[in-house]
Amino acid sequence: MNRYIVIVLFIGFTFWGCEDEIEQFEVSAVPTTFTKKVLIEEFTGAWCGYCPDGAYIVENLISDNAGRVIGVSVHSADAMEIAQSEFLESTYQNAGYPSGMVDRFPYDGYVSLNRGYWEYITNNQLSKTATCGLAIKSEVNGNSATVEVHAGFNTELNGDYMLTVYLIEDNVTGTGYGFDQMNFYDSDSDSPFYGLGNPIEGYEHNHTLRSVLSDPLGDVLSVSVLVPGGEHIAEYTVDISAYNVENLYLVAFINFVGASFIDHEILNAQKCKIGSFQDWD
Repeated sequence: MNRYIVIVLFIGFTFWGCEDEIEQFEVSAVPTTFTKKVLIEEFTGAWCGYCPDGAYIVENLISDNAGRVIGVSVHSADAMEIAQSEFLESTYQNAGYPSGMVDRFPYDGYVSLNRGYWEYITNNQLSKTATCGLAIKSEVNGNSATVEVHAGFNTELNGDYMLTVYLIEDNVTGTGYGFDQMNFYDSDSDSPFYGLGNPIEGYEHNHTLRSVLSDPLGDVLSVSVLVPGGEHIAEYTVDISAYNVENLYLVAFINFVGASFIDHEILNAQKCKIGSFQDWD
């Protein structure tokens, strides 16, 4: 009996210790170097027969770059569209599907680019040295989550910089026109979507943009933090009752805002599962 009590107490202390450790996760001091990560915002829609190929390219760029590429799928004219979709399309003059913005970096006067450019721009952006970075921690409380985002800098910067925070969801499925994915590759034997049907019923939509926690273009960062060691801390609350919490992630990024949309650029991004913690890296 005494041995049983000792075992129970040991298990209890171990469990309580882990719980305390999780609760005590704290963001460390702003480092002097950051890992440069690239954000791809893909314009897509369930009605778009070429869009499965766009999603496939994004997935390959993510898997080929060891966590340094983050994808966000911005849906339009389907069941997953949100207000930010129209804002981004009008602001960055999107004119096709699938198309995408890679760090919102312009090429030949365009920001929303054909999928044939995504890999080239991604590699170009990955070669840059990061002047800033992000850390994220969040906690789920019933139908809402509290989010704390840290933006840190290792270089003095001039100009207007914003912090933007997204909520995205993986494995989004549904039935009908708003979810079933049109597939123009159903008869293409060289495509990974060959023979899956047109439309693809039960298609899993990943990186789906669900909510914008910040202002649409981002929350303004004070010039006082745009210096080596400077840090901005922002707190948000988001309603997650309509989503599967197991598939939710937070994406935060720092973007420079110039005189026009072709003068904007995302400097760095970070991703973290909701209810979890991601320190600077």
